[in-house]
Amino acid sequence: MNFPEDALTEILSRLHVKALSRFKCVCKSWENLIKQPHFISRHLANWTNSSTNKDNVHLLISKRDDETNKRVISLSADDALDTFVDQNSPPFINETFGHIRLLGPCNGLVCLYGYPDSIALWNPAIREFKKLPKSSIPRPLGKFVLGGDVGFGYDSKTNDYKVIQILFCCSKNEGNIYQVEIYNVSTGAWRKYNAELPANIMYRNVWSTHDNETELILSFNMNNEEFKKKALPIDIRDLEGEDRVTRAILPFGESIALLVYGIKQVEKVFDIWVIKSLDDDECWTRLSSIGPVSRVERPLGFWKNGELILENSCRELVLYDDGDGKVRYLGVHGKRDRLEVLVYKESLVSVN
Repeated sequence: MNFPEDALTEILSRLHVKALSRFKCVCKSWENLIKQPHFISRHLANWTNSSTNKDNVHLLISKRDDETNKRVISLSADDALDTFVDQNSPPFINETFGHIRLLGPCNGLVCLYGYPDSIALWNPAIREFKKLPKSSIPRPLGKFVLGGDVGFGYDSKTNDYKVIQILFCCSKNEGNIYQVEIYNVSTGAWRKYNAELPANIMYRNVWSTHDNETELILSFNMNNEEFKKKALPIDIRDLEGEDRVTRAILPFGESIALLVYGIKQVEKVFDIWVIKSLDDDECWTRLSSIGPVSRVERPLGFWKNGELILENSCRELVLYDDGDGKVRYLGVHGKRDRLEVLVYKESLVSVN
């Protein structure tokens, strides 16, 4: 039986990525259809916007194995978080990457960042992996790269994905300066960002900055390639102090969450503020605090119903439900401060 192409496209675009990967083998015309940009966009829209597709949500975990010291990246089999499946990551992950940070996801793509010039893009659902070329842009003369940070996102105006690398460059006799470089997936090349950063970045907290002693969050608009500053809530606890107060910035559904907590607290309380976006007209909203939670080290993310994903003092991944105060152990162990998690949704988007 022959289906009209529009009907076939609509039917197939509502199927899981795994099913579509198998259906590529049915016939050449199906394979060609599933690879088309318009089909990938339709599939992404169906699975991203539909509230009924909860089984498309997974937890992606990166950890260092205690015994082998190898980097292991696992994906939950479903949203129940009962089973985690190790992913087949390329050998260069352990050969060239030290500690890996997971950034994103953005339309099913994940950015892996190890250290300056060690960056990769990955789609776990279709098993596409791409190590980005090292930037050939000259670095500031007489300075060396002390460290760096990375951002990753989607430019809806040009339908392109971008990686932004901020390099901390310094010398013995001069202060720090920043060099910003941008990688476009569409061109496969790096280019220098010539405008200056609007504030100084604090090493202790990713994307947190200061300007005349005022704490800010620094964001980058992928469409117009402009940095923006957003002031933190004025009534949050000061950094450091007896409890060594710190901050964490995490995705919270479609919003951004700022968590404030004391590292030295035995029973940690996480004060939470959320904001829909970092635009000028948006304001922070204070949520009720989460906790106290005993024997946990740091927050790593939020699960679907607002449960807080944490690393506990035994280097285990746990899920905390503030509603009933229960801690659920997920059976994942790793070296301290080497656990990274992302809430991941599948897509067909290519990294090439």
